[in-house]
Amino acid sequence: MVDTTEIAATGQAHEAIHCLTIPLHEETVLLPNAAIAEIVGYMKPKSIEGNPDWFLGNVSWRDTQVPLISFEAISGKEVATAKKNSRIAVLNTLNGNTKVPYLGILSQGIPSIALVQEEGIEEPSEQESRIAVGATINVGGVEVLIPDIDELEQQLQGLKM
Repeated sequence: MVDTTEIAATGQAHEAIHCLTIPLHEETVLLPNAAIAEIVGYMKPKSIEGNPDWFLGNVSWRDTQVPLISFEAISGKEVATAKKNSRIAVLNTLNGNTKVPYLGILSQGIPSIALVQEEGIEEPSEQESRIAVGATINVGGVEVLIPDIDELEQQLQGLKM
């Protein structure tokens, strides 16, 4: 697991975007705070047969059923399983879809706060094209994935939930 407690670009804080880093098994996701509804403790999802492995099931959050995904698996890596420190990052979806207003990403640890500035962002020389990954960037020397929330929402819409 990647330690992301110190991801921050240098410069003035008033010009920075407030983000959270979400640790995965061998990678890290970076999202702006506005995309995240809440970070909650891990709860076992209610699985639903006939869905892809990356769909872990639904969890109950604020009287709403939220689909929980393994971001690693949907983006082409192995399915992640919950660990002792696992959390769920509940994300706001972007299209006002009443069927999928939120989605959850299984985090392999406690997300960390990050202040990110444009000057501190570098694009890797080669980017591997992966489903549900909008971009891969280096921030403060750490490679992070930016999820494509629209793609995640579209992938969920075709499932039995």
